[in-house]
Amino acid sequence: MSSSEARGTQSIDRTFGVLKQVVAHGFHGLTVAELVTICELERPTVHRIVQALERQGLLKRPAGSKRYVLGDYCRQMAAAFADRADLRKVCGPVLRAVSEETGNSAFLIGRVGYESICLARVVGSYPVQVLTVNVGTRNPLGVGAGGLAILSTLPLAEQGECIRANAKRLSGYGSLTESTLRALIRATQRRGHSVIGHYSAPGIVGIGMAMRNASGDVLGAITTSSIDSRMSRDDQALAAMSMAKHIAQVQSSLDVL
Repeated sequence: MSSSEARGTQSIDRTFGVLKQVVAHGFHGLTVAELVTICELERPTVHRIVQALERQGLLKRPAGSKRYVLGDYCRQMAAAFADRADLRKVCGPVLRAVSEETGNSAFLIGRVGYESICLARVVGSYPVQVLTVNVGTRNPLGVGAGGLAILSTLPLAEQGECIRANAKRLSGYGSLTESTLRALIRATQRRGHSVIGHYSAPGIVGIGMAMRNASGDVLGAITTSSIDSRMSRDDQALAAMSMAKHIAQVQSSLDVL
């Protein structure tokens, strides 16, 4: 590779590195100063990159703000991908079946950078339902059952990166700490599904199970949750079995996503 080709590749890598960091920080976005620190680049370099991404519609800076967030073209790309492979359509029957079998609300959880996001929800039949999580609700990855299930599948280095990025936010979720979260990850890996309670919503226990496609990519997680009196160990086991069974039934559809 010539020196000019190497410089071109380096420029592309830096550009996508900046874009990925903005994606990872969700709707909060990042300032140029924050990108300089995170990406370990010179300020003029970051400034040129964000200007180029802004021209192409991949980043934008809301009026009156210094923070860069994803631009409108990113939404167009997401919509184009959704037309081809909509995880919500595939998992709709799974959510309904899990909700019917457990009587609890069921949720489809995805990942956006360092956060989890609720993509779909089906309300259960039991009179007391957990409705604190709405479609579009975002939390630090690992705080809820779905985010914890997804976080537990990531390589160790990537887990650490996510935990460090969210460290300051964990204090807003009861007694949840970095060390507690790491212990929950280990327990999830041993068990094959996540169990987490009382952090994002006191008195509530959630169960989560990650989903992969044929390539091994983690697509998201299915979760169900209820008040702790309805989440004994037996209840947890039954919920996990229900999720595993119904995820398996749509696995062929997941494999092509």
